[in-house]
Amino acid sequence: MQKVLMLLYIIMHIVFAASYFINSGIIFFTTYFWLFFCILTFITGLFYLYARRPVKEKNLTYKLLAIILTLISLLSFFFILYLNFVNPYFYLEFRN
Repeated sequence: MQKVLMLLYIIMHIVFAASYFINSGIIFFTTYFWLFFCILTFITGLFYLYARRPVKEKNLTYKLLAIILTLISLLSFFFILYLNFVNPYFYLEFRN
């Protein structure tokens, strides 16, 4: 069940990033939700990475999904910080 949740979190991050580039921008409410989601999934990824797993479960796929989730959430977090603070009009460059 935890593998499914990690995979769904990864897909949600990909959907957020794709919706940004498809819509040429994001709404500020969506930015706050995305930022909260990044923090939540980063903590969840670290929790899953350092959690003890049953012997029956494959450790490689579990650890790999946890590492990917943690990295994608960090990447999304820094992308949101870049959009909000460094270059808030980044989406205007894609409209030309």
